[in-house]
Amino acid sequence: YIEEEDLMRFLTRVEIHTIFPLFEGALETGRITKSAFTNWVVRAYYERKYLAHSLNDTKTAVQQLHKLASGIVSVIIIVVFLLVMGLASTKVIAFIITQLLLLGFTFQNMCKTVFESIVFVFVMHPFDIGDRCVVDGVQMIVE
Repeated sequence: YIEEEDLMRFLTRVEIHTIFPLFEGALETGRITKSAFTNWVVRAYYERKYLAHSLNDTKTAVQQLHKLASGIVSVIIIVVFLLVMGLASTKVIAFIITQLLLLGFTFQNMCKTVFESIVFVFVMHPFDIGDRCVVDGVQMIVE
């Protein structure tokens, strides 16, 4: 067993009373059993693992969003550059804008889906890795 007196060498009394609820049965008995400590270590490992996966998924989504935003900003910078340098007249800019509108109508459904996906991932964010959910009466864990 690990008792409160054993922990007094490393922690203050307030810290000990803060960590004791993390272990099964430690509050009632005043000591931490080997099985409770093992279960706590396993739970902590899985929580860290799920957090690492979640952060990795979020990082990947942010990288894709960064690529999309970089492409849009690049097109805007090129158009402004052509206007400022006098290389393009308003007729050329109007032609470019009409082509972009044509692309917008052509890929309208894809643009709508991309926007909805961005809102879903970054605003709603309904599930994280490690979350438990029930679908049609079957309990599942998000991986």
